[in-house]
Amino acid sequence: MKRLVEILERMKAIQVEMKSADKENLETLEAEVDDLIVEKKALEERQNKINSKFEEGQKINVIGPEGDGEKTLRKENTYESLEYREAFKDYVLTGEKEALKRADATTVTSDVGSVVPTTILNKIVEEMKDYGDIYPLITKTNYPGGLDIPTSSAKPTASWIAEGSVADKQKKAPSKISFNYYKLQIVVAISLMADTVSLPVFEQTVSDNIAEAMVVAIEEAVLNGTGSGQPLGITADTGIPAEQVVEFADTDADYTGWLTKLIGNIPIAYRKAKKSRIVMNPATFDNYIWGLKDDQGQPIARTTYGVDGEIVYRFLGYPIVLRNEIAPLNASTAPETVVAAYVDFSNYTFNTNLQINLRRYFDENTDEWIQKSTMIADGKLADKNGVVLLKTAAV
Repeated sequence: MKRLVEILERMKAIQVEMKSADKENLETLEAEVDDLIVEKKALEERQNKINSKFEEGQKINVIGPEGDGEKTLRKENTYESLEYREAFKDYVLTGEKEALKRADATTVTSDVGSVVPTTILNKIVEEMKDYGDIYPLITKTNYPGGLDIPTSSAKPTASWIAEGSVADKQKKAPSKISFNYYKLQIVVAISLMADTVSLPVFEQTVSDNIAEAMVVAIEEAVLNGTGSGQPLGITADTGIPAEQVVEFADTDADYTGWLTKLIGNIPIAYRKAKKSRIVMNPATFDNYIWGLKDDQGQPIARTTYGVDGEIVYRFLGYPIVLRNEIAPLNASTAPETVVAAYVDFSNYTFNTNLQINLRRYFDENTDEWIQKSTMIADGKLADKNGVVLLKTAAV
């Protein structure tokens, strides 16, 4: 709840102000703290009542076996229960596992730590869609690792067939992709005091920290992942058609060069993809594209501002994603380096069950408590034909 966060921030500010306040101001600040505490308790009570209603609404009464008329209560998801969420909060803030054992005895091994509650996990998933500019565009799946998945399953296709018939899968051998089990780990620093943090504020803080850190790591892997111990990134994928990996130097960075070497090599079927983007380094855009005009003197690069004030970059009619993970283009760029790419991000598949474990431990080197979150995931291109890479020439 936004107001609860504001109250906590104001109370911290008052602590700072009290250090230099005189007697009169101290009394004023003390009165304000008393009012904030009363408001905070009222908001927390209201939030807990609302949460209790949701939890009650998720319970389903079903008729007992053989129509005996007796009603039995279906067991709710342990990780959604208020008891588990409170126990998880105590574990993160204090390292106390006793309550966690009572809430769910299967999540207390020293290796795993604890499973992030469903409520927090749902918030993480929602916020991951808002962070970044690549993660919302890629395709998310939940296939078991180690299995060969036909690309038609990861990226559905349709075909015309005669009445009374079904599509013949044997006419063309389908291509396949296989996902592995890779660990995505992040360290979450949570500096909240147990006596001043309500459950809603705690859950929001944890979800914010984990979501932002995971999106950064995932998007870096989508672009440059090596495929060894991590997803295979677009720039490292050797399966992209050779004719769509094009040599490009700083001397090519004029209207004709961008048009013929980048746009001209995009297969027609992928030119109008809704999730396609041109990806490049901010320095490349600033040095070679900003102010660029076509043969008729018309600007071909534009920036607009959304209602939220966010800048939207477009080039030759396509949205641009500016990322530091792509090397900048200049005369000294290393050989065989990707300096720009056209990507239909819907063709990139990120595979995970989105279950996150969190472990709390003490780092003796830094004298800090560390919260380490772990997700099992993998990712790669399901369809490589929607990608064009511009690379500097080989030596």
